[in-house]
Amino acid sequence: MKTDRGTTEPSHRQDMQFFTALAFLIGAAFTALLASYFAAGIGQGWIGLIGTVLGAAISVGAVTFHDNRRRKQEIAALKASLYAEIADRAARCANDYIKPWKGWKDRQLGSDVKKFCPTPPAVLPAVAGKLGLLDARTLLAVTQFYFRLSALREAFEFVAVETKPDGSDHEQHVAMIQDRLRSCFRPALRSLESLSVPSPSEFDKEAAEIYPHLKAERDTLRNTLLKYAGER
Repeated sequence: MKTDRGTTEPSHRQDMQFFTALAFLIGAAFTALLASYFAAGIGQGWIGLIGTVLGAAISVGAVTFHDNRRRKQEIAALKASLYAEIADRAARCANDYIKPWKGWKDRQLGSDVKKFCPTPPAVLPAVAGKLGLLDARTLLAVTQFYFRLSALREAFEFVAVETKPDGSDHEQHVAMIQDRLRSCFRPALRSLESLSVPSPSEFDKEAAEIYPHLKAERDTLRNTLLKYAGER
């Protein structure tokens, strides 16, 4: 249905209009039916009352059905959005761990390591007010992943400015970044499993296609995360 501004009304609003109209029609139909059968023995006031109560009951049922359906749609959209972002960020972390950080060794550390900082989340701030719709297990997994991602970003920023010129902290800093990268993998895996979106392999495949080192693994995103999560 088009509004005055030429935009399409949300489906839940159209559903609401439909069920409200249906409730009135059914209430009116039952009122007319009762009137035709019992007009001789029952007062018109009672017939009208019965029709009104019936119409109200149908309206309540329609609203409840509509709210439940809208809630399910909201949760499904929320999960899909979070899944896409987590899959992308986890794929980026895995890609950077595979190369160059897993074999960094004696390569120089400097301010340029900031280029490996994870991209700030875009979906999470946008849906923060709806996170309460998630079940406890999923919410904890998602929160833990974003916490680890933030800790990884802080590690890169720290190393970029705090590395000593003599390289005496080189090994310590490389180990810290490697640990922070790996620490993202299990929370990411738990998040992806908990969100349980339809056709998750399609999301994972798209994420892997973007990152060359991850793609070269020739394995699924989840298997790659699991493979490197416990590596030391």
